[in-house]
Amino acid sequence: FVGPIGTQIDYYSHSVRMDHTFTEKHRIFGSLSYSDLNEPANRRFPGIVAVGHVQTRRHRGLSLDDVYVLSPATILNMRYGFTRFLTGEFPDSLGYDLSSLGFSSQFARSLDKELTTVPNITIQGLQALSRDTGYRAATNYHFLTANLTQSRGNHSLRFGGEMRVFQENRYGFGNYTPVIDFQPAWTRGPLDNSPTAPIGQGTASFLLGLPTGGGRDDNASFAQQSRYIGFYLQDDWKVTRKLTLNAGLRYEFETPTAERFNRTTRGFNFAAVNPIQDAARANYARAPIPELPVDQFRTLGGLQFAGVNGISRGLWDGDWNNFAPRFGFAYQMDNKTVWRGGYGLFLEQLGASVSNVGQQGFNQRTSLVPSLDNGLSFQASLANPFPSGYLAPAGSSLGLLTFVGRSPAFFTPDIRTGYMQRWTFGVQRELPHRVMVEANYVGNRGSLLGVSRDWSALPNRYLSTSPVRDQATIDFLTTNVPNPFFGLPEFAGSSLQGRNTTRSQLLTPMPHFFGVTSEDDIGYSWYHSLQTRVERRFANGFTIHGSYTWSKFMEAVELLNAADVRPTEVISPQDRTHHLAITGIYELPFGRGRHWLANTRSLVDHIAGGWQVQGIYQAQTGPPINFGNVAFYGNINDIQIPESQRTAERWFNINAGFERDPARALGSNLRTFPLRLNGVRSDGFNQWDLSLFKNFRLTERVRFQLRAEGQNALNHAMFAAPNAAPANSNFGQVTATQFPEQRRITIAGKLTF
Repeated sequence: FVGPIGTQIDYYSHSVRMDHTFTEKHRIFGSLSYSDLNEPANRRFPGIVAVGHVQTRRHRGLSLDDVYVLSPATILNMRYGFTRFLTGEFPDSLGYDLSSLGFSSQFARSLDKELTTVPNITIQGLQALSRDTGYRAATNYHFLTANLTQSRGNHSLRFGGEMRVFQENRYGFGNYTPVIDFQPAWTRGPLDNSPTAPIGQGTASFLLGLPTGGGRDDNASFAQQSRYIGFYLQDDWKVTRKLTLNAGLRYEFETPTAERFNRTTRGFNFAAVNPIQDAARANYARAPIPELPVDQFRTLGGLQFAGVNGISRGLWDGDWNNFAPRFGFAYQMDNKTVWRGGYGLFLEQLGASVSNVGQQGFNQRTSLVPSLDNGLSFQASLANPFPSGYLAPAGSSLGLLTFVGRSPAFFTPDIRTGYMQRWTFGVQRELPHRVMVEANYVGNRGSLLGVSRDWSALPNRYLSTSPVRDQATIDFLTTNVPNPFFGLPEFAGSSLQGRNTTRSQLLTPMPHFFGVTSEDDIGYSWYHSLQTRVERRFANGFTIHGSYTWSKFMEAVELLNAADVRPTEVISPQDRTHHLAITGIYELPFGRGRHWLANTRSLVDHIAGGWQVQGIYQAQTGPPINFGNVAFYGNINDIQIPESQRTAERWFNINAGFERDPARALGSNLRTFPLRLNGVRSDGFNQWDLSLFKNFRLTERVRFQLRAEGQNALNHAMFAAPNAAPANSNFGQVTATQFPEQRRITIAGKLTF
């Protein structure tokens, strides 16, 4: 089903500014801003509230700026700013009566009516029905800066400092009304580890009314804060008339994010023996597996909490070693040629503006566990998915027992601040007819970048190294064995509460968790580019500007296999080999003061004069494609086909050696196929934006402009990524566009007085 989605966006914005000059040496200004935005979204089906929500955004801002001339060579500038945002997302189905959908009255009464929505139903291969319950948030951002500029001979010195405070209060409801998942677990066959069909088996589970998973969230709010302080000094030294050097040093420190009421985890204790070990080992001893002797069965590790047992309130240990040097030069070879170069180190931010506190224990998910015996009998159904009720959040009271049977994540306390080193070298040349050309080499090296790691991943030694599906290894690892955690009350409502679990789960380093993830600062990246620019400066009513970049962006910030020690080096998903941008403005030479009709009367000038056209063209290479963990028997170089042969029905060579049979799909294997391929890419960006302006001079002080703007004026379709799942019938085909909007024409007027 495809249909137009009409949307009305209500946006109101007001701002006021006042400037005041005390003396020739002292002036200030202050400004206030205010805006409200209400934007409906995702309303695909008119009158149906199962999908769709409203986004709200309220902005309040204050800015104060003070400039004081201390002496003819010294200027002090101080500024304070405050910004507050009130945001939220509210599903259209808030307050929905679940009993009207056939759910049991027990289930409907168990939820707060004001937060109840249509459940998030996810079925394999189909569009999800509904969404999560939304959120409410308020953020405050304070900043204070002071900058001193002083001239001393041929030196221009700048000193300064900056302080920021970021505060966020947020209530993310998650899936307060449960998410109910229907996958092939009960309908695949003939075995419970048989390959799945691309579509259909999840629908069969739905028709049977037998969920395969899901969950319901009971979340806490959080109030987090972090502070930032930075100082800098810089010297611009004009060594000679032709040579200028710039040298500077910046120091930054960011206080660790803290939660006002300590409602957050703070790291993970890998060495501690989890309190459930004795009971779990006793259960395990009754039915051990040969690969894991009883004396080697351990449940090490558990979450730690801020402010508990002497643990720091901040999410990480402060990094005090954040110095960032800068250097640059400019050399004027002659009156029309300048050489420039520079180097700088730039630090990443870790605070509350980019990451949130971890609230495992304060947020509690009750997993939907339909069966305790792998489908021999069912305790939950679509009509009543949580017959045993919901788990209540325990906060930090459970200590190391928090989140057992689940997948905890934490912020690494000893993480180091990542940084980027950037350097550039280039030349700028002025040509006749007011034309300027420029060429630069620009490089970048990222270090200490975050890599998501599962510390309890199944060791690689258990995975198959066969290039084809290794059914024996799959059977070995997915075999159901007695669950040593069955019957332990700490695992109630988790995915490890069943009678059985898989052999692979017991072979993980921390079998009492379903994964333990955090960011590890072992990532890095590198970037090289040629950046060119041509500009014809404005003259005779015409200007044009063009830029072209040829680049390559590589990174190592992902693991090819979950238990790998180091990240894999691969082309970045942000890599765009070629980027071209051209923009031009032309004032038509008609009307008063122009080449033609220069002395015309007012009426003719109003009609023929004041016309201006503008064009913007952008073209960019598309991103590389990720095929996933596929079985491939051919030559990788054969996957790409010439651009002239590409169509939406055949974007790449699907016969290059991909295994298309889902019954032969890889599983439980050590992956070797790359994350992404540099030569196989999605469609790029290719768009013209055109504008036509008409300026009217009504009086000496009043002007009016009428403008017509065409975004994607030629209505050029830019394709989304092709299907990259070999078992899918659409493999290698493009079935959507990148952007849902076609050509957009806007007509506007502006009155200036």
